[in-house]
Amino acid sequence: MVPELRDGALNLHLHLWGWPVAVYLFLGGLAAGLSIFASWAYLTGRRRELYPAVQQATMLTPLIILAGLIVLWFDLGSKWTPFWLYLTLRVRSPMSWGAWILLAILLTSSLAAIPALLSTRARLRSWRLERIGHWAGPRMRLMAWLNLFLGASLGLYTGVLLGAMVARPALNSPILPLLFLASGLSAAAAVLLLVAPGGPAHHLLARSEIAVEVVELTLVGLYLIGLATSTAAGQAAAASLTAGTFAWAFWPLVIGGGMVIPLGLGILETRTRRAAIGLARFTALLVLIGGLALRLVLVYAGQHGL
Repeated sequence: MVPELRDGALNLHLHLWGWPVAVYLFLGGLAAGLSIFASWAYLTGRRRELYPAVQQATMLTPLIILAGLIVLWFDLGSKWTPFWLYLTLRVRSPMSWGAWILLAILLTSSLAAIPALLSTRARLRSWRLERIGHWAGPRMRLMAWLNLFLGASLGLYTGVLLGAMVARPALNSPILPLLFLASGLSAAAAVLLLVAPGGPAHHLLARSEIAVEVVELTLVGLYLIGLATSTAAGQAAAASLTAGTFAWAFWPLVIGGGMVIPLGLGILETRTRRAAIGLARFTALLVLIGGLALRLVLVYAGQHGL
């Protein structure tokens, strides 16, 4: 029996997912954004120009994927459940597709990260890692294409996973995959502004952050319009986010702190044409808090008796 059904009726008070799932979705989107950035820089020939940021993105991607999987694994009731997903591929199951995408990008991003790791962490050198690095080095362009495709797939999947709950109108929206992908790109730019401040990448990341925030605000608007013009349940979901139970977090954390204020600060920085490291770090922290808040609000609102 589907766990959301009870005696043939929808159980509106059943909460299947909590904060670990929201954290997992956030880390998945962040890893996707970092993978896309590093792959784009390599394929466009800008890896040397943007070297510090590309190096950090390449090394952080597999670590963040692993962190997300660990968070999700500890939240599972049965710790062996994830391993059963790799015994088959269920074409109609978002969970099955997600499991294989995660495995694939964990493998390809790790292979791409080993040459970068060996070049910056001499004490970690070993003959095994060096053999893998020698094998991966000539294939970095192939790895970049794979990581670009898998990164985009992972970013979209984090929204598809929530949208698979068709009985929950706040989650069953075609906008969520695009919104989560954009949010992941925004979070990736924010992390790189924190760990690789200054340099040629700073202005590129700051300008990219502005563009992505505009896209995010547009997608949030389309998402709310879609709910407000749908069924009565969808209108109730929109009201819960904008004027009801979750409005206290949705407006100040997700929209204000996570999108509008970073957008305004980014525009201010580009107009002054000065790389203000302190301001960029503050903006990056706001973006990361807002990105996590977006997942938390939607995960809980989507299961809030709608």
